[in-house]
Formats: sequence, structure tokens, C-alpha cells
Amino acid sequence: MSDTLYADVSEWQASVDDSYPYRVLCIRSNDGTYRDRRWDNNYAWCRRAADSDRLAFFIAYFVWRPNWRQTVDTFTAQVGTPHPKMAVMLDVESWGGQIGGDRSAGINAAYRAVGAYVGSTAKVLGYGNVADLDTLWPHKPPGIRLVVAAYGHNPRYPGKVAHQYTDGSGYGGGLPEGAAPFARCDMNSADGLAPEDFARACGVKSAFPAKGA
Repeated sequence: MSDTLYADVSEWQASVDDSYPYRVLCIRSNDGTYRDRRWDNNYAWCRRAADSDRLAFFIAYFVWRPNWRQTVDTFTAQVGTPHPKMAVMLDVESWGGQIGGDRSAGINAAYRAVGAYVGSTAKVLGYGNVADLDTLWPHKPPGIRLVVAAYGHNPRYPGKVAHQYTDGSGYGGGLPEGAAPFARCDMNSADGLAPEDFARACGVKSAFPAKGA
């Protein structure tokens, strides 16, 4: 049984280039209305790499903030026309208590808006640690897939499709790890899924033949 490893990067890492070794990459678009400074390079590379099949697919993510309408507008402005091999991830975090309480209504509204933009909520994932997912997003859409941040262990969680097993710095309790050309960065694993299977699990299906065909 194979696992798909992939990096999760933003302006805090180097820009991606052809030394990147994996077939999936996750890149930040925006944090609220703040636009990631590496986005133009990283997004252009991902589109080329997906077109050439260097990447099975890629994930573009944004950090959810209470001004979710402006956050989604910033994301769509960054992306333009969505690539068929792109999934989207909502990064849901409390940020040390900056965001608290049940934010399900606003997060679910952003989830639906982004799903409409990319053609289906099947292409929209969630991300967070167990505490934030339970507290900020207790009422999740049925069937949503989640990337769960957990350093030093791999918890069971409803809808988990992958887990982030290091935060790059090692401060979260996991070993510092990374990938070229980023050096240390957040690393993730879709356990038991080959890259194309992970893509399908994230709603990216049209680019691949049916299994067994």
C-alpha cells in the first residue's frame, strides 16, 4: 500500500522549481485578504506541472477568516480560471485564540462559495488540527474530506483523507522535515493512496481514466 507525500508551502519557503520531487503540491493563495507573495510563481509552476503530468494534481489553499466573503473574493482573484487538476483547501485555525467559537456558518458558506467557483464542493477540502476542527467547525458539510494536522501521531478523524505530520520547524512536536527546493516545510501524507487515487479522493477525476480501464 503506497502513501502520497507532499509539501505545503507559502511565502515563508522558497519558490517551487523543477527540483520538487513529489507528484502533489499544496500552495497558499491568501490569508484573509492578504495575498501570498510566492503565489504567482508557485501557481504558474503548478499549472505547467499539472499540464505535463509532473503533478497528478495540486491543492491551492487559503486561510479562512471571519471576513469570509472578502477572503473568497481574494482567492478567486488570485486563481482566475480554475485549473481542472486543482483542488481547494480551507485552512481553519484559531491562531492562538484570535478566532474562537462556533464558526461553522461562515466556514460552510465559504465552502459552498468556493465549490460553486471550481464547479463542485467535491474539490474543496478542509484543514485544521483536531481541537480547531472540533471547536471552530463542529457542523461540517456531509462527506467533506479533511487534512488533519497532528505532529507525532496520526489520529483517527471523520473524513480524514491526509494528515500533516510535521510543521517544518519541529516546534509542533514532529521532526523537522522538508523537500527540495524548500528545505524545511510542512509535510503531509495521504496514507494508502497513490497520487491519482488521492486526486480522485479530492474531487479531481476528469483528468484520469477510470480505474480498471
